[in-house]
Amino acid sequence: MKSKHVLVIEDNGIGISASDLSRVFEKGYTGMNGRSDKTASGLGLYLCKNILNMLNHKIRIESNVGKGTRVILDLTHFEGRIE
Repeated sequence: MKSKHVLVIEDNGIGISASDLSRVFEKGYTGMNGRSDKTASGLGLYLCKNILNMLNHKIRIESNVGKGTRVILDLTHFEGRIE
């Protein structure tokens, strides 16, 4: 993704399974990694998503187990209604 309005954060860690990936933005959801490690609260990505939504920005995650995770923040301004 080539844009000066995109921030990409990536690691080469344990990754997130495909079955967990679709739910990582749900409040309280920790996935298999969080449940086995017992250090996750399930709030971080939920809060990120909500804050970015309020600012009319987008977030998405790509991940492969054993290879790592990439978080893409699209900081392009989208016109929207402010409440």
